[in-house]
Amino acid sequence: MPQNIPSGSLSTAPDSKGLNVRPDLLPESFFFLEKGQTFSQDTNGKFGANGTVFRTTSKVSLNGTGKIYTICQGQVFLQPCGGDSTKVNAILKPFNQPVKGLAIKYIVYRGLNRSDFFEGDLIKSTATTGFVDVIKKEFTGLYNMLGITVPPFTAQHIGFPVGNSQSADDLIDDYFLKISKVQTTGSTTTEVDSKKAFELPMIPRGTHLGNATGSVGIDIVLNEGDYTVANDPNPFKLNLAFARSTDHVLDQAKGNTAFEKKLMRETATQFLDVAAFYGLHTQGKGKVHMSDNSVLQTTEEIAGQISGFKTADTTYLYIQGSRQRSYNFYGNQNLEGGTHNIKIGPTADNLSLEQFEAGWPVKELVAQPLLVIQLTTDNNDAAAMYVKQGVLHADTPNEDYFIRGKNLLQEEGNGVDTNFTKPITFSLSKTSANKTVASFVQLIYEGKTVKITSETPGPNPGDPVVSTAYDLKDIDDIFGLINVTPKVQSKGGNELTYVIDQNLLLIDFENKAGGKDIATVTTKKVEDVIMKNDTESLKRVTYETLLNNIRQNVGAFFESRAAYQDNSNSGTVSYSDKINNFYTPEKPYYLQPVAYTDNEAKRVTSLSLHLEDGSVSSKKILGITFTENSLFIPLINQQQINNPKFYFRNLLEDPNASYTSQEQRVYKKYSLSVIGEDQAGELIIVAPTQQVYVYTFDNVTFTSDEYAKWMPSSYDFSGVSENMKLPQI
Repeated sequence: MPQNIPSGSLSTAPDSKGLNVRPDLLPESFFFLEKGQTFSQDTNGKFGANGTVFRTTSKVSLNGTGKIYTICQGQVFLQPCGGDSTKVNAILKPFNQPVKGLAIKYIVYRGLNRSDFFEGDLIKSTATTGFVDVIKKEFTGLYNMLGITVPPFTAQHIGFPVGNSQSADDLIDDYFLKISKVQTTGSTTTEVDSKKAFELPMIPRGTHLGNATGSVGIDIVLNEGDYTVANDPNPFKLNLAFARSTDHVLDQAKGNTAFEKKLMRETATQFLDVAAFYGLHTQGKGKVHMSDNSVLQTTEEIAGQISGFKTADTTYLYIQGSRQRSYNFYGNQNLEGGTHNIKIGPTADNLSLEQFEAGWPVKELVAQPLLVIQLTTDNNDAAAMYVKQGVLHADTPNEDYFIRGKNLLQEEGNGVDTNFTKPITFSLSKTSANKTVASFVQLIYEGKTVKITSETPGPNPGDPVVSTAYDLKDIDDIFGLINVTPKVQSKGGNELTYVIDQNLLLIDFENKAGGKDIATVTTKKVEDVIMKNDTESLKRVTYETLLNNIRQNVGAFFESRAAYQDNSNSGTVSYSDKINNFYTPEKPYYLQPVAYTDNEAKRVTSLSLHLEDGSVSSKKILGITFTENSLFIPLINQQQINNPKFYFRNLLEDPNASYTSQEQRVYKKYSLSVIGEDQAGELIIVAPTQQVYVYTFDNVTFTSDEYAKWMPSSYDFSGVSENMKLPQI
């Protein structure tokens, strides 16, 4: 269920000076090495860029053999370590995230001693580590509870491959998100898929995982969502080949085309330096637990503990730009006639003009006391920035860490270069000796309109191609996930899966004062079935935004916008085949159907989104039928479109123009197309031969007539009746 956040207690609140301050992050994790274990790191082992390669593994040298610990609670999956038969790698999938707002998908430990886990193909008989102790007790306890003789505890029981039982091309998700299926023949029950005949153990934070001799590597992989994309051209895959590497680098040479090399560079934004991860604990009352039960909490203590990393004083800058790509991915941020697109430095008076994405789209800043940036802008009224991670300096005005309008854009005069935003300053943690502590800053920024050129053949044979320029609208950058496959699998039968894109988006909501409210959201896609009558049903697809944070301008005479945070985890929902289980958004939201006559004298049904308390919606929804959605899949596949999203083309020349129905209802009508990247990385728009129209009269709910018209008008949408319980996802 969503969590109601009162308008006065959103993600930030004013301090005594009236400045916006972020609440404490309260990061809490366990240090991966034993207390007192010395370690060092050279340039070859550090996280980050080195020419055309980017090292994702932070590899440290140990003095002899050291104990290795789980950073947080999670499931553990063991894999071979390259070709070294004496080593293994461990992949930890967090169950409890150690930092609020930082979604970690995997933590990969590389180079643990195999002898601490296995004796041949069996789990070690003597528990010399906490990990083996935990799994042996659970394994033995299960069979004792069932009254069955305890069988030999093999490596396969916890997913470790034997022989060629697993392929290096298998995705890691396939093992963590597996659904086991068994078949029984006589008195024998076996797993249908032998590769999935295992259970991955859940291990507490701070468990002695194993030991490493000489060196150990750590990768932190950030979470983008539990789904796969068909025909993904990115050469990098989160597969077992990645999991098994002795250490891992992203190599642009693995891209066969310029676009593949670009996607390989983009992948660097999926990884985080473990030194910066621990350095983040100096912000917001963090705690780093140690093996001797001590807890590091001060900047001095944490900085001292990570001092062995070569990057112990490095700050990383991540900037997400348009369409959830890195800053300037589409080249729209460059100054006219050049490649520069950022001013960056330690003070506003000492900024260098640079190209942000030169080399790799993760900026590394060593021993910098403060971070000041200015980004390029065309000064459009929707230009905005959201600080997802980082601490804004008191000199940078903001609205709950949203920066827009006069806080972002400069006024002309006095030699001011309005091609750039105002200086944005970030405070960095420093020790008493004024040494910067490793950390990272994550921004979402949309400061320049993305322009797309669409070319169509002339009206007659031999006529020149007609080029049409479009500006990317806010609504065109929201609804993706069109051709993804969820990795959270359905068990079959009466169960639907839904999938969520974890990458945040900046979107606008028009308010009644004539201005705009601004929010960060994730997006969800879910399929459902609605009954047309007692015997016929209709499959549908719903795309929905899920609120992460919002900043609104509320006057005394206008309703406030809802600030209900949504659940943002992929999963499944069960339904019954005895009742009409169509999809609705979670309470307190509800949908209402409205019928009217459109501009073509056609009777049309649309849906509007409401809240039980009467506040204004902070959610946007697109609803089309499964058949309508399926028209776009061949287009995406045939054109090999990457990162596709729905493009809304207003049928009127003015993209902001509306129709008025015979009933005097004002509405908009859009024809859906797909916008995405072709194999050269250029944005293109393609439309199906059979047009799909969606309607809206509240500017937040966009539905096709076929999707909306079967919604029961007699249903009490403000609650859940006893005879028709809706799946709430």
